[in-house]
Amino acid sequence: AAMMAGQSIVVCTGGEEESMYTAQGRDIVVLKNTKGFVRLALSHGASLVPVFGVGNTDCYRTYDIWTGPRMWLQRHAGIALPIFHGRFCTPLPYKVPINVLIGEPIATPVPAVMGAKPDDALVDKFHAKYMEQLKALHKKHVTDRVLEIR
Repeated sequence: AAMMAGQSIVVCTGGEEESMYTAQGRDIVVLKNTKGFVRLALSHGASLVPVFGVGNTDCYRTYDIWTGPRMWLQRHAGIALPIFHGRFCTPLPYKVPINVLIGEPIATPVPAVMGAKPDDALVDKFHAKYMEQLKALHKKHVTDRVLEIR
């Protein structure tokens, strides 16, 4: 409804799978097979804007205990069980700087019918553009980390 009214929305693309890969000092995004946000933008003629929070993975200490069974549960049941803690071993995040990078908008074509499902080839084209611009944005502003896209 918001997009039909011409309003902007924010979509967090990584979801529960990305929470399972979170590790301090590493920038990991689950994006290679995540195309729903691109499809949504194309179906409404909305621009895609690459955004990334550098340092957000440092807010919590995470652990790789029982990673295999937890990933299986996440993939098959959609339930993520990240093992983590923040300050004082609580869910309160550590006080760390988070630098939000905002890229240039990627304009999409206006669809003939608002809300119509876009062509898969067009989705793939704009998904690739988004990933390229996100990598370039990260590389331009971050020197001590590499962006890993899964």
